[in-house]
Amino acid sequence: MYDVNFEHWDEFNVVVLVPTLKTLHLHWHVLSSSIKFQINTPALEYFNFRGFLNGDNVVENLPNVVECVLQFEQCVLIDFEDYAKRLREFMGPLCNVISMEFSTTTAQILCRDFNREDGPTFYNLSSLKLFGGSSSEWYAWHEVRLLLFRAPKLQMLAFEWKHLLGLNIYKPNPCLEEPLDVPECLSSHLTTCHYKGFEGKEEEMELVRQILKAAKVLKLMKITVTSYLGLKLKLLIREKLEKFQRSSQNCEIAFEELRFT
Repeated sequence: MYDVNFEHWDEFNVVVLVPTLKTLHLHWHVLSSSIKFQINTPALEYFNFRGFLNGDNVVENLPNVVECVLQFEQCVLIDFEDYAKRLREFMGPLCNVISMEFSTTTAQILCRDFNREDGPTFYNLSSLKLFGGSSSEWYAWHEVRLLLFRAPKLQMLAFEWKHLLGLNIYKPNPCLEEPLDVPECLSSHLTTCHYKGFEGKEEEMELVRQILKAAKVLKLMKITVTSYLGLKLKLLIREKLEKFQRSSQNCEIAFEELRFT
């Protein structure tokens, strides 16, 4: 295991060239675009990245990474479209990953000027989780759908919202149109979907509705509502969700309460 945490270095680049390394945590908060990192770790299996992409960084030779967690932060020093392109290029060597988690900010950057032909396709990806604070309020079905086109064999999809205070960089832009086609994973592979931190907002309801309507082999839609919602609201949420059309006749909608410790 190798844990790299750089925030204010300005004198040298970072090279991680370890042929036998299995686990890497890279927290890169360097502001200078002249400071770069290079990763070449052919045996790596778990990769956790948090921070910026503000230099000509190199990520290569990662054929064995099966699990990754990505928490990219927006860099105001770089054009937004260029930054999104860098992020997609960064993810290219991770194409064999099986389980992936990334923050809502990462997803927002990734989907900027994004269509289904952009970026790598993760043919082995079976589990995808999007996580973030409630302040980000990112529930847009249109963008989730674009991401699912890049994961044709996905079996488990999860959303996990933690209720934290913070600045919302992007305003939510839900797209509620009925799609002409659906991602392959929704047609034949997705069996489980879990939404943790559900509050019953319009954007959340629409996202769940679209998944239930499109996922033909879905077995479980698990909704975990926040504990501070009143009983009346919880019952109303459940009643609305139960009325949604389900493409899969075997799909169960399960409800539970999220308690904070």
